[in-house]
Amino acid sequence: MKNLIYKIKSKLYRYSKEGKKLKRPTYKELIKYQNFKKSKNNKLAISFGAGRSGINWFSKIFNSHSNWVGTCERFADYEAFYRYVSYYKLPIDLDNFYKLLDLASKKDMSEHQNSFISSPYLSFGVRDLSKRLKANYIFFQIRNPIETVQSFYSKGWYLNFNNDKIKSPSIDITTNQYRSFSRVVPDNEFLDEWLKLTRIGKITWFWAMINKTIYNDFNNVENVNKFFVRLEDVNQNYNIYEKLHIRFEFENKLTKKQFYDVINKAPNKGTKDNYIYKDWNDLEKKEFEKIINKIFPFYDEIKTNI
Repeated sequence: MKNLIYKIKSKLYRYSKEGKKLKRPTYKELIKYQNFKKSKNNKLAISFGAGRSGINWFSKIFNSHSNWVGTCERFADYEAFYRYVSYYKLPIDLDNFYKLLDLASKKDMSEHQNSFISSPYLSFGVRDLSKRLKANYIFFQIRNPIETVQSFYSKGWYLNFNNDKIKSPSIDITTNQYRSFSRVVPDNEFLDEWLKLTRIGKITWFWAMINKTIYNDFNNVENVNKFFVRLEDVNQNYNIYEKLHIRFEFENKLTKKQFYDVINKAPNKGTKDNYIYKDWNDLEKKEFEKIINKIFPFYDEIKTNI
């Protein structure tokens, strides 16, 4: 019954003013904005993260204001392919992908002044996207590793992966195309060890590798305002929202109730059985700790700076 109510609310949201701003535009619609000139009154923000870290919810906070369009995975199919190409460094020209996001941001700014673009699929493009799109702000959104790994598990990550001999980029044909392109595997000497890991171990590697990449690139981007956002700090935190309201000049400040209701506008729940940390076996916990400590032991050092 809860899922049914959630689906009904989600469907109704599509017809609201906020929901209509999220409708995916066609190329024919976007090309009309190719000559739009961004002014000092137009701001572009891009958010990066591994996923399952509140990115969708956070984008809808921005989208809840008349002078912002906040989107998450607006072009999920192209974005997932971008992750695949950029991670494996495939020789594919990505200029048209950058053009797509640029046109979308111009449409946002033309109609609503400011644009907030977010997607976990953009995680390997921090430097390129920040530069090419001339971002004013970039965000690094992260959630504690245990809860994130649990969430990925519930979403079915690497559920159907049973190839122990893979030696090149893989495509998971058991799910849809854009999700298939998002489930990358190690492209280095760690692959042989990774193939022997439990699902928890494989997912932990993904979380750690993505966040390490974003963290390193984030620190090397210049001439842009950078914000770190830990979900545990900002989740349903009205005091943080008030800071966002001031910092990003939101029109029509949300009441506490309106702010708390934003969570109901961001459906992206897991669909599989939950498997929480206390139920993991000793091997899974050991793999988790080893991989975190080896690849990305910096979570506790990251502080929200809004």
